[in-house]
Amino acid sequence: MTEEWKPKILGIICNWCSYAGADLAGSARTQYPPDIRTIRVMCTGRVDTLFIMKAFVDGADGVLVSGCHFGDCHYLEGNLSRHRKVQSGQRSLKMSS
Repeated sequence: MTEEWKPKILGIICNWCSYAGADLAGSARTQYPPDIRTIRVMCTGRVDTLFIMKAFVDGADGVLVSGCHFGDCHYLEGNLSRHRKVQSGQRSLKMSS
């Protein structure tokens, strides 16, 4: 019998918005799949794009970057900066595949 394939997902989540939501879900005993690993960062704008690319090289099937809502960043524009960098990284991945 073969095991069902489950993707390995890395979640990079903002301390101020996304982590608070994940923590609240945990307090409510809401479970999420054990195949998802999370890393809490102070601001997604400070995450180096190479770190995201390395996650794929090291075997991640997907990377979720979750920060504050646009216009509501604790560090003013960190989320907008990360959004632009993720879009650029997505273009690079498409070109390399």
